Formats: sequence, C-alpha cells, structure tokens
Amino acid sequence: MLSINSAFEELRGRVPTFPYEKRLSKIDTLRLAIAYIALLSDILASGTDPKSYLNEFMKKGTQGSNSSIWNTSGEFLQN
Repeated sequence: MLSINSAFEELRGRVPTFPYEKRLSKIDTLRLAIAYIALLSDILASGTDPKSYLNEFMKKGTQGSNSSIWNTSGEFLQN
C-alpha cells in the first residue's frame, strides 16, 4: 500500500494543477492524468506547434474536440 501511495504522490506532482488547489484524491488524480494524456496525444496527432494548439484549444474550448473536459470530483466527462 505504501508503494501505491507514493506512486500517486509522484503522479500528482506530474499532472498540471493550480497551486491553490487542494490535494487531489486518487480518483481525481487518475481522471486528471487521463485528460492530460488525451490532450498531449491530441497535440501530437495534430502535428502543429503545441503553443498554437493550446491557444486554439483555449479559444474554442472543447467544442468540436475529442479532448476530455478537465473537471475533477466526479464531474469528469468525455465529449
């Protein structure tokens, strides 16, 4: 159990969060990691510059995208 908890702590340190957010639960950590991996995959598949992709993503939001919505605490949805 100790190794699982330390693995979650390491994963929490690798997914992007805001500094003021509370410590993520294990399920929230997994959901956020899934969404983050999906976003990175979409960036690679697009073949565009990551900054340009993210700027366009932020303008459009999630409309017309296969990306995951970045919510936690049971509000994680897939488009």
